[in-house]
Amino acid sequence: MLENFILEKAKAHELSLENYYEIVDYMLKNGADKSATKMFLALDSFGMTKKEVLSLALALRDSGRVIKYNQPIFEKHSTGGIGDSSSLVLIPLLASLGYKIIKTTAKSLVFTNGSTDRFRAIPNFRVKLSDEEIKNVLDKTNACVLSHNGDMCPADRILFDIIEKNRLEQNINFLSASIAAKKLASGAKLVLVDVKYGQASLIKSYYKAKKMAKILKYVFSKCNVRSVIVITNTVQTFGEGIGNAVEVVDALNVLQGKKSMLRDVACRFAVEMITTVNPQIDRTDAYDMVRTALDNQSAYNRFMELVHMQGGDEKVLQEAKLFQPYKSINFISDRDGYVGTINSLLLGELIRRLCAESHDNNIGVVLRVKIGDYIKKGDIIMSYYYKNDEDLNRYKKAILGCIGVTDKKIKPVYPIKRVIR
Repeated sequence: MLENFILEKAKAHELSLENYYEIVDYMLKNGADKSATKMFLALDSFGMTKKEVLSLALALRDSGRVIKYNQPIFEKHSTGGIGDSSSLVLIPLLASLGYKIIKTTAKSLVFTNGSTDRFRAIPNFRVKLSDEEIKNVLDKTNACVLSHNGDMCPADRILFDIIEKNRLEQNINFLSASIAAKKLASGAKLVLVDVKYGQASLIKSYYKAKKMAKILKYVFSKCNVRSVIVITNTVQTFGEGIGNAVEVVDALNVLQGKKSMLRDVACRFAVEMITTVNPQIDRTDAYDMVRTALDNQSAYNRFMELVHMQGGDEKVLQEAKLFQPYKSINFISDRDGYVGTINSLLLGELIRRLCAESHDNNIGVVLRVKIGDYIKKGDIIMSYYYKNDEDLNRYKKAILGCIGVTDKKIKPVYPIKRVIR
């Protein structure tokens, strides 16, 4: 069956919606076998139209449970980044303002962390919930965090296996279909997608990110779902933390009123979503709303309620016990100058490797500087949380080398490149 579809693609023919349902049905029955792999390698080689991406997204969506809720649902997704815990800020922030938001999470690809990885750094936090539990959590907190590793989009997990085993992570058609399928399965009526590009991203060029944004806009519009696509660069991280537990703490600091780039980005995301669904609200008023929710800690309190409702141990967060009994060291600058580069890709790969080797989420680094900052010799530029001295000795030089200092004055870099509504 799949051989006929491959031949059609080789002739530059467009496959139909029914064809993609057949492909997904085959995947559900046979997994990521040779025929399914050949099918997606052919799609990668011969390309897909926007209509085909839509068809694949719908077939993936309908491969499992589709959530239905009696109120409009918001959703947010990132194409994968390092040091980006904006979802952990955005979810309780919008929920505290009365909006219903579901975050469907997936496992991470390559060097990036996914929201599942971050939330699972919270002891006992559950991301697999029944329909009744989802409704209960939403009713009480306005928010819910779900893994699609349950019975939502099971065919998408098979697609992930094919993507990983065949190094297809940069295929924007597959990524777009996968993202859209999960958001459609969650019943979302408004979706914000953060499409990242650059060195520390799956998508390397702005041109390709813009092309992906257009595909996503098309798919969501055809499904009568409003969307906001934000294109962001990865020249540096949104937040200060790199590492699952460290990023949770980074988000908690913002939820308790700390001013930072992570706060600025999360506020921008919230304002874009609020003013899209409520165009009568002035942007200035929307900014006042979201900043107040952070400053008065109503967003923080909502986060703690969500953690409690999904089985997480909120006392660990309240008492800041995530890193106990971990060791830490501060790295200092050996010269005066401006921060010119931050190699977040290498930092992300190092921390991910360390976490995997030790099966531990609490290892990480905290960046104390951003690009463009002027620093003096002896200033703290980074803190490293580690478990044993062997890890410190093995990676100290590499970690310290990830921050470049120059005599030349460097302009600060704002990560949001473009917003498409």
